[in-house]
Amino acid sequence: MLPPGHIAAGFLTAKALLHFTHPELAVIQQTQLLWWGMFFGFAPDLDTFVSFAKERAWFVINRGNNHRKFFSHAPFLWLCAGLLVYFLSVDVYWKTVGLLIWLGSWSHFLLDSIEYGIMWLWPFSDRIYAFCNRERDFKLTENNFFGYWWHFVKSYCQTLTFYCELIILILALIISTKY
Repeated sequence: MLPPGHIAAGFLTAKALLHFTHPELAVIQQTQLLWWGMFFGFAPDLDTFVSFAKERAWFVINRGNNHRKFFSHAPFLWLCAGLLVYFLSVDVYWKTVGLLIWLGSWSHFLLDSIEYGIMWLWPFSDRIYAFCNRERDFKLTENNFFGYWWHFVKSYCQTLTFYCELIILILALIISTKY
């Protein structure tokens, strides 16, 4: 999934968490929590910058350099980090941030698991699990920036993940305009 979809999913996760937990927080704190949710919905993909640095390009040349095999795409780490913040915090705001570290990142992992998969059992196994079409390869052969991304977008628009992302973006837009 692309960054807009992960960010929208993080927003929806934060919105749902605030709706169901009803924390006694100021409006500005609740707004900050929505931003935290959006950040943690995208945060596991910060490893793509490492991937691009290894490739020394703005597109992926080496198919073996799958950023979903980096430890930042391991749900166990995000669960531990979120629960650590939650249990070490005494303030409701920071407890909620702890929950968002866990749940926002896991919204990312669930969406990546639709077709591409992630390492759900790391550190016990580095096997990648997906709901369907594991090891999707777009067969992109372009070596120039615009050609690569043009073919990527054309191929991506034909995936189930694209339609899920579209639904999530529309839901996030509807919910964000209601409140």
